[in-house]
Amino acid sequence: MPKLHFEGKTYERREGETVLDALMRQGRTPPYSCRQGVCLVCLMRCEGGQIPAVASEGVQARLRGKGYFLACRAVPDGHAQISLPRDGDIFGRATVVDKTMLSPDVGRLRIEPATSLYYHAGQFVNLRRPADGLTRSYSLASVPALDEHLELHVRRIPFGRMSGWLLDELEVGDEVDLQGPEGRSFYRGEDASRPLWLLGTGTGLAPLYGIVRDALHAGHRGEIRLFVGARTDEEHYLVRTITALAEAHANFGYRRCSPNAPDAASRGLVHEVAFSGNVDLSDALVYLCGAPKMIEAARVAAIGAGAEADAIYADPFVTADIDPEVTEEPVRYPPPDEEMWEAFDRGPKLRAVLEDFYRQVYDDPRLRVYFGHTHIQRSIGKQYEFLARVFTGTTTYFGDRPRNAHHWMVISDELFDHRAALMQRTLRAHGVPEKLVRRFAAMEEGYRRFIVKPQAWPRIMRGITYPLEGYETLTMTVGTLCDACEGPIEIGEVVRVHVRLGTTFCATCYRPPPTTTLPPPLEPT
Repeated sequence: MPKLHFEGKTYERREGETVLDALMRQGRTPPYSCRQGVCLVCLMRCEGGQIPAVASEGVQARLRGKGYFLACRAVPDGHAQISLPRDGDIFGRATVVDKTMLSPDVGRLRIEPATSLYYHAGQFVNLRRPADGLTRSYSLASVPALDEHLELHVRRIPFGRMSGWLLDELEVGDEVDLQGPEGRSFYRGEDASRPLWLLGTGTGLAPLYGIVRDALHAGHRGEIRLFVGARTDEEHYLVRTITALAEAHANFGYRRCSPNAPDAASRGLVHEVAFSGNVDLSDALVYLCGAPKMIEAARVAAIGAGAEADAIYADPFVTADIDPEVTEEPVRYPPPDEEMWEAFDRGPKLRAVLEDFYRQVYDDPRLRVYFGHTHIQRSIGKQYEFLARVFTGTTTYFGDRPRNAHHWMVISDELFDHRAALMQRTLRAHGVPEKLVRRFAAMEEGYRRFIVKPQAWPRIMRGITYPLEGYETLTMTVGTLCDACEGPIEIGEVVRVHVRLGTTFCATCYRPPPTTTLPPPLEPT
């Protein structure tokens, strides 16, 4: 069993277990917050051993060079010697210069770093309580060219340790530890004519407020639309300030959304209001900030409205001390899409698209590594069966659902976007109408949460969690090819399937190791 050497002690780490999970399982509580690789609170330093590069994604280059990585994403290759960050590498000090309540539950902090801080409006920083190291992430509402100090908006969380300290105990003149800035959700100013579409919930308004002011100050000419959601219309804050900003700039529009909004056009969830009507976002930059569920739904809606995946910037608010739920994916499909099925000639054109697409996938150096265990015709066949099931509603697909089919693949948002862009180019090359390309992209976007992850997930079937290694016995309900001899496997034939790779072996080719421990057999799905 691999070992972790940390602060003079040695800890066992289970196969596939992250550094953070291993330490917490054995009673250690290093700093952490979101546990999803977003906030960067769980930074650690590798002093020996091999940490995969995926654990350093999003970490500043100067820190990567010193061996820093994210403990919540790190599954070392064997033993590792690790340590907590050096304060001089990570944190600086900042002084509170102003503290004002913007609403009964939202406070504004203005802080002054001890040293100059280069940042973009919309990025986030981590604040640490000096007494005990408690750390949380807060987005920046300030604009470097307009504001003398950093501005943060803090919502009071019931029983929240950090928000309670910041709003009730911290005084003007007190000091906090400051790390950052981080995040890729900021105004770039590359094309001042592109529309900007911004959606936020709660204090997700803070970075969007900064981005809007930054864009207007830079002379952005394109349309700018800000949609802010709240549970009730009374919970909105900065209303007068932003309304005055909209009145002063003809290209800026502001809408407050809530289920009880007095204006019918603003009544509903923020993404429902923002994407109602025939909105065309094909040339827009989209910024999303707030609750993860809102961001997930808004991503799908934005892509359905024509937004390109790489033009969507999102830093979701994630809550500390809540473990990401890993459950079996419910068997749900979108409603049948007869128009889409007709556009694919009721099957033949879909197969032609998939043959073209997978030829490119198997040639792509970033994507083909995920397909080394399976034959291209099998990939085409499985995807065809799945999409035919989605578009027609008929029960023609008996394979794994997206979560289980991709459970062992460590895939980033950027790689998901790369694959999605390849599919959209292929659809257009085959003459699929643009509105259906968008609809297809939105359908695929709905599966992001089952595919993008920092580490492999266990496969869960009928409430049983299966290991990441080993084999299971299946009776085939569709024909396929053996991954060893490439001979045909017929319907009804009993095969052995690797639980992580999905590699299928016929009865002749499979030779189990003498000590293999097999999971319980599954009935056909």
